Amino acid sequence: MGASAVAAVGLSNNLSFILTLLYAAVGTGSGAFIAQAYGRQDMDEVSKIAAVGHTAAAVLGICSSLPLILFPSPILRFLGAQEELVKTGAVYLQLFAASAPLTVISAVTTATFRSMSDSRTPMIITMGSVCFNTVLALLLVLGIGGFPQLRVAGAGLATLIAQGVRAVVLVSVLYSFKQGMRWCWPVTSIVTQIGPPLFKITYPIALSEMLWGTSAFVYVIVFTRISTEALASSQIVTTVENLFIVAASGLAPAAVAVVGQALGVDDTHIAQLQARRVLYAGIAAGLVFTAALVCVSFLLPMLYPILYPRVDKQVLTLGFWGTIVMAAVQPAKVINSVLGTGILPSGGDTKFVLFSHIITSYAAGLPVAALVALVLRWGAISVFGSRALEELLKSVVLFWRYRTRLWQRKLST
Repeated sequence: MGASAVAAVGLSNNLSFILTLLYAAVGTGSGAFIAQAYGRQDMDEVSKIAAVGHTAAAVLGICSSLPLILFPSPILRFLGAQEELVKTGAVYLQLFAASAPLTVISAVTTATFRSMSDSRTPMIITMGSVCFNTVLALLLVLGIGGFPQLRVAGAGLATLIAQGVRAVVLVSVLYSFKQGMRWCWPVTSIVTQIGPPLFKITYPIALSEMLWGTSAFVYVIVFTRISTEALASSQIVTTVENLFIVAASGLAPAAVAVVGQALGVDDTHIAQLQARRVLYAGIAAGLVFTAALVCVSFLLPMLYPILYPRVDKQVLTLGFWGTIVMAAVQPAKVINSVLGTGILPSGGDTKFVLFSHIITSYAAGLPVAALVALVLRWGAISVFGSRALEELLKSVVLFWRYRTRLWQRKLST
């Protein structure tokens, strides 16, 4: 569809990134409570927590998406989009935002499945949804097979329909086929019982995720202040790094499930054993990612002429060394994910996770990046080093907390 279509969709998707982080927080908080209740085989409590989680997800999704649905053009203009991008992206943003409540409901439902030791069901449903979304988007964007040619708006409509189908199927399967699960209307007594402790666990995760998203944006600003070449190299490094780190994204939900179930029955020995197993798996995965990234970094110069034919040599050189720097801290990065969004939240230790992020990112990583890049003028490699320093410090802080075992708490509603 051209550059303006790509830019409009990309800008709208970046705007929804903060909402995605909030949705993940609701799923993680609900999952921790459900895992412990499931460990006690208290399906009545599991049903109540899931119902409150779904209700909170729907309310949060609607409240966060309404401004984007009602005022897409002013919001895009506020972000600096030119009129051509506003015209192209406004309808897409409305449709994409309308899918937000459905997305967050799916996130909570997926967390519920995982916390009950069933990760296969949501995986199959989500894979089907992704395939359906892709095919439907092609038909609606290009107008194939008698479908209307909606161009950019077609991508948004395909997302809305696919997310709706996914949410309906996930919720239907959960309450129809999971033994012991039943829908509990969120009456006042249930909300007052479940709501406050769930909020107490969830809001630090939400704040931590939002601060993480903000810090990532600040690093982008720092790269931008250095040069366009620095910004381009950072995007290349991030793209390559994400190809590997996403492979370990299932470890944190696994930790919430297996560790939370053990804590639910006050079996701290089993909880520690399960946490250690997931942590070892994370360390092993991080070492594999380090080796893979180093190998890929040496292959990239041969691939760059194909992947990035219009990028000059300076960008490619910065991308190579940036990849080497980030490869060195892959074990720390995976450990941070396992501990910060898996093991510690499984015992409700979310406030410390928030504290660790504030200390390592806003008191260390970002100030160092600003100093070395903007004051000392050491260049883009120094910013990659600052990001690596942040990951290392965070892994030390989180691992220390893990060793104290203060996170091993039983959650009750």
